[in-house]
Amino acid sequence: MIDTAPAPSPVAERRAPRGRGGRFRRAIALVSAEAAVSVFAALLLTYLGKRLHVNPMQRIGQVSGLAAIQLRLLVLLAVTVLLYLALSRRWPGAAVNIGAATVAGLATGVTAAGNVVALRGTTWPLNGYGGDIGNLQAWAFNVIDGVPLPPEYPPGFPHVLALVAQLFFDGQVAYAAKWVMIGFLAISGPVAYLAWRMLLPPLWALGIGLTSALPLFDLYKPYSPLVLVVVIPVFAKLVQVTMRAAMLSRGQALAVGGGLGALLAGLFLMYAGWFVWSAVGVVVLFAIVLGGLARSGGVRALWQGLLPLLAATVVFLALAGRYMVRLLGASGTTKDTYFYFDTYTDPAYFAMWGADSPGPQRLAGWPPLGELGGVGLFPILLVLGLAVALGLALRQPMVLTLAACTASAFLLRYWYASHMARDQAVQLYPRTSIQIMYCLLALTGLAVYYSVQRIRDWSRSHETLVLPRRTGRGPARRSVVIGALCALGLLYGMAGSATADAFMPKDPSKNSLGTLAWYSHTLQQPNGTCPHYAPKDVCGAFNLPERPGTPVKKQP
Repeated sequence: MIDTAPAPSPVAERRAPRGRGGRFRRAIALVSAEAAVSVFAALLLTYLGKRLHVNPMQRIGQVSGLAAIQLRLLVLLAVTVLLYLALSRRWPGAAVNIGAATVAGLATGVTAAGNVVALRGTTWPLNGYGGDIGNLQAWAFNVIDGVPLPPEYPPGFPHVLALVAQLFFDGQVAYAAKWVMIGFLAISGPVAYLAWRMLLPPLWALGIGLTSALPLFDLYKPYSPLVLVVVIPVFAKLVQVTMRAAMLSRGQALAVGGGLGALLAGLFLMYAGWFVWSAVGVVVLFAIVLGGLARSGGVRALWQGLLPLLAATVVFLALAGRYMVRLLGASGTTKDTYFYFDTYTDPAYFAMWGADSPGPQRLAGWPPLGELGGVGLFPILLVLGLAVALGLALRQPMVLTLAACTASAFLLRYWYASHMARDQAVQLYPRTSIQIMYCLLALTGLAVYYSVQRIRDWSRSHETLVLPRRTGRGPARRSVVIGALCALGLLYGMAGSATADAFMPKDPSKNSLGTLAWYSHTLQQPNGTCPHYAPKDVCGAFNLPERPGTPVKKQP
């Protein structure tokens, strides 16, 4: 299970620290550059969306805004390709990283810019002060006022929202909520790319990490899917470190494990749901990995594998243990009785979901009729991807982790759905569709990745099929990179536009996601005025909630 390299020579041992240190510093500098460029690209495109002057309550204004965003995306993609060509002449490796990171930022910058257009003229976030976003704003006020939060909900986001409101919006939580949500959405692409860069080369991290996350991006509460996009690669990295701990010193194993534990704790405090759906699979997977280490290398190998895992566990419990205890204590008494559209859908169908605003086209018949025994071509493709990934790379940490999290989500999904009639409780089980889709898409991408590796290895073993190494290798590589950047950039642009369009303001009678933005434009703002594009300058009254110890004058 673990590949071991031959022992280094004494000369190599003397020279290794300096070489490793230099490579480590260069790697840190390159990753930092990737992160900076990716976030800059995302925020730049979001800012350009803010400068579009259209009426989002009119369909012609929405279409014009979306088209203007795509126009700016094309220009930025062209700049990205030119930047890659300029850098590739001197730093070919770094040029690929920078190009991929830029496209990752543009991918979700498109969606964030579309959200900016949808909310132009109102200070409210999507859905104003109603539903989940209203609860989050109320909890942010509670954080500011020192009032305890509900024990079952992760405290991370309310604290972030309260902090941003105090630092940048003079305590106005509603104003902060709008831009914090847009900010989380904008950085989703860069964060997803960087998470998968822990495991894959840049173009593959872009192609697999971002493409598998496309169905997940949510304009209403973007921090929730963002946690899922990151937590699965982090689990996979911890599995990889555990399996290959023999290649690390004791200090390195503890440091890497502790760092991953801190990252998992931060994600858990931001949104814990994905940890719940993955728990069974992850626990079983680590038990299998540790058992394999014990069988192959005995007690010494087992102890080496336990070091990073123990470090991650200790750090995780130190940072998030208190909330985990509260969550477990509340789980026995919290009952979710909200039955909505997805709870009446065939539980074996996960290819798409409608939440509680399915739109008229889904009410006409859902799920759509499949071609093979009621199963559509897209789920069939995902199942084939699963089979190929397991067949080619069953022992690889990424494949093991994704398969374990998929199985865990299916198991808990069917468990809660099968008890729904008896318990009259949903327990959020339809959200497993999101995790299952993400994991299977990533597995399908890994199937392509490992297939390409197999073909490359086979071609190299047959010299007659390999061109001389120096014949046009540089231009050919640049062509492949340019093709990948352009194709993926256009794909992400179309997907981002479609996602943003779904949340454009629409009359509530259509029962669509656009209702959320419609409410934002028809609800009186906290300062007592109507949003700029409220129909006929008429909006519903809004009463600012009372805050403990603070006299508040309500709007009439």
